[in-house]
Amino acid sequence: MAGNVWMWTDGGTSGWRGIPGVTPLPQDARAALGPNDAVLAFGGNCPVRPGQAGGAWIWNANAASVASLGAGEIARRLAREGFAAELGGAAEKKRRLAGAAFGEERLPRTFTVAVFGLGEASVRPAPAGYFREQQLERRLKRASARALYVLGLDMGMVQWRLGSSGKTGVIVGLTPLLTARGSGEERRLREAAAAFAAGWARETDTDGVCVTIGADPEFVLLSQSGKVVPASRYFEPHAAAGSDSAVVSGVLRWPIAELRPAPAREPRVVASRVRGLLAAAARRAAGAPPMRWLAGAAPVRGLPLGGHLHLSGAMLTGERLRALDNAVALPLRLLEPPGAGRRRPRYGSLGDFRPKAHGGFEYRTPPSWLVSPTLARGTLALAKVAAEHSRELAAHRPLDDDAMRDAFYADDRAKLLAGADRIYRALRATSGYAKYQGDIDPIFRAIAEGRRWDEEADIRRKWKIET
Repeated sequence: MAGNVWMWTDGGTSGWRGIPGVTPLPQDARAALGPNDAVLAFGGNCPVRPGQAGGAWIWNANAASVASLGAGEIARRLAREGFAAELGGAAEKKRRLAGAAFGEERLPRTFTVAVFGLGEASVRPAPAGYFREQQLERRLKRASARALYVLGLDMGMVQWRLGSSGKTGVIVGLTPLLTARGSGEERRLREAAAAFAAGWARETDTDGVCVTIGADPEFVLLSQSGKVVPASRYFEPHAAAGSDSAVVSGVLRWPIAELRPAPAREPRVVASRVRGLLAAAARRAAGAPPMRWLAGAAPVRGLPLGGHLHLSGAMLTGERLRALDNAVALPLRLLEPPGAGRRRPRYGSLGDFRPKAHGGFEYRTPPSWLVSPTLARGTLALAKVAAEHSRELAAHRPLDDDAMRDAFYADDRAKLLAGADRIYRALRATSGYAKYQGDIDPIFRAIAEGRRWDEEADIRRKWKIET
């Protein structure tokens, strides 16, 4: 039976009433809620807490705890995740100093972003006058959604101070309370809530979710002298076995090789297509001087690699993204070699996502899992189960504990091992685990044995590609 979407509002958020597919939460809320329901808590003090909700997803369940943290702790948590933040007194002091030194007309501009979930946001005012205004607006929306997400929130508002170039921004305000300004903004946010309600009913129905997976894992070519060989020397930029750009010393270059297998519903099909593209790349580079093909998180300093996953057939929601962080990113973190974490928080941070034009989304946190076929199959299988069974995993997410997030960035293995054990038990309890057990179990067996992948080894050997 499909889950219901309920809405709770306080007196100051009455503008959210009357959204199609969203029902006001009754007074006897605990009796009304089912295990597959969701509650959109528009307001500061929702009367239902997660432990009282019978498994229902309470949006912004952490609103009260985040509000109680204080500006310093919120700024610390945001900095850990890669955000610059000046909150409370620090923001006001910076504003006064800037005004005294430069005059009001030269102050950096301030923007407020209203965010609903991970897919809808509104920037006010529009960033007119900046270079590539639309691109900047998209970046502000995505960064704001992630800033709320890393604090355990699902909607709210984020205020930014941008410099004249728009290349850097500082968070100067953040609240879990979502208020729309103007009829246009209110209409878009209400439409987003209605779309979520329709999608939630569809996904929680008896048929569930079937995800299609794509990917674009990267690797790098290294000469015998240890220098990076530009991948564009052998692989076309937009080919299935192609090259990708990166800014190196301020210059746009094409040093990274990237594989773009056709998506499929089954992880092993994607892994097989990855091997086919590696073989095609090897044929294309036949006759080249001896090189090593390296993958992982950061086999070459200053050139981090990604193993981005593309997911379609399921909504981009905070619950699904949290499932991916816990079931994919956390286990892979324990298999990274020492020093691989230096790419964070700029690359490989938790909850790194990007909506795609085709309606799916890209999960950008994982490093390149091309290290071995075992790692590739395991990563793809974990992503499949996490994305399709995020409801079943919702009550068993170690990274919901902020101390576990600290451990993730600090590589606190003892704490992370406890987290991995918890998510492994939760994965085994899902209805989707049995089908992919053969690919998931080796990942956690390697973790239990204390193994880490070798980022100096040529990946072609493990994939049985002729060198």
